[in-house]
Amino acid sequence: MPMLPRMLLTTLALLLTLGAGCSGEAEKSAPAAAELDPCSLVTLAEAEAALGQAVQPPETRKTNNPLGQAICFYATAGEHKLRFVQLSLVRTQGMTAQMRQQGYTAARLFQDTKALVENPQEVAGLGQAAFFGGSGLKAGAGLHVLQGDAYLTITVAGSDGEHDLAQAKLLAAKALSRLK
Repeated sequence: MPMLPRMLLTTLALLLTLGAGCSGEAEKSAPAAAELDPCSLVTLAEAEAALGQAVQPPETRKTNNPLGQAICFYATAGEHKLRFVQLSLVRTQGMTAQMRQQGYTAARLFQDTKALVENPQEVAGLGQAAFFGGSGLKAGAGLHVLQGDAYLTITVAGSDGEHDLAQAKLLAAKALSRLK
């Protein structure tokens, strides 16, 4: 793959994974009707069950990046500050017009991200396609799910990879049932 497209894909994947936003006069995403609060997809009680401890009320973050990405973050209320649940939601209609005109979609972002993740683990039974990028704070970590025009990433940073994946699967099933 030529260097410039690879750099662009890497940048987009990092924006998605880390929830980094840009501030400035970037082109706005689609109208508010296309937006969906990712915190409506997983409840506080469900996040607490996934981590096995109390969490603080969720924080919704709009990244203002060209992907129209929205993030829901549940931080623990206790002493384990590196334990959290995070949902990232990108919908094709929430991307800037320029991104959509260039043929970018949630499905393409899902595939591009998967291509950048080292050893993605296929996950059956969720959405149209799903993979696990591992646990921890590394780029590409979490459970990535494609459903229609939506790309959802659920990261459970709890105890270990197997537990985190199992909990992310449970949360993904609930989130997908609420995704409209």
